[in-house]
Amino acid sequence: MTESDRSAFAVDRTVARRDFLKTAAWATAAISAAGITGFGLASQKALAVHEGYVEAGPLAILQFAYQLELLEGTFYDQGVNAGLFAEPALSQIVALRDHEMAHADALADAIVASGGEVPATPTFTYPDGVFEDQVAFLDLAATFEPVGVGAYQGAAPALIGNEYLGAALSIHNAEAQHVVGINILQGIVPPANTAFTEALELAAVQEAVAPFGL
Repeated sequence: MTESDRSAFAVDRTVARRDFLKTAAWATAAISAAGITGFGLASQKALAVHEGYVEAGPLAILQFAYQLELLEGTFYDQGVNAGLFAEPALSQIVALRDHEMAHADALADAIVASGGEVPATPTFTYPDGVFEDQVAFLDLAATFEPVGVGAYQGAAPALIGNEYLGAALSIHNAEAQHVVGINILQGIVPPANTAFTEALELAAVQEAVAPFGL
């Protein structure tokens, strides 16, 4: 990465952090103004289904999400540095890396704003050979991204009424776009091939990422 690229990357991440906090403010205000904060009976059922997130609480959710984003961002960064991809695929992998790292930065700011401590960066472990083979790399990416989508979707009921709900949903939407991006690189037709995404319970997310050092 050139000095110019690093400067542009830093600017993009700063803008992303600012936009995250702005999104949290206006989205939560809009939800409250629309009277959707409770979601009625459906919300109560969702809270019961996703009890693990509710018990963990908003700060713990932010801290866990921060580590998830680092897991993915580090994975894509190592993929970029491994020289596995040429253009135009390389630009997609770079964009995914930048998105995940911007999410991590924004979540770190949110954690601090909530009075919490940003977790230490784990020592991530990835499968042998995954940075030497495009197919293996994309297969793992196709595993990571739906887990991220499911984690944010599963955590959303626990953030109802919290100022970061809107911003968390914004990240969820970006992660869903990542799934499509990976599908395109894998040659899946049509790449947007899912009508509904699956919410994952906290225990399921933790189990899915445990082999990678998180």
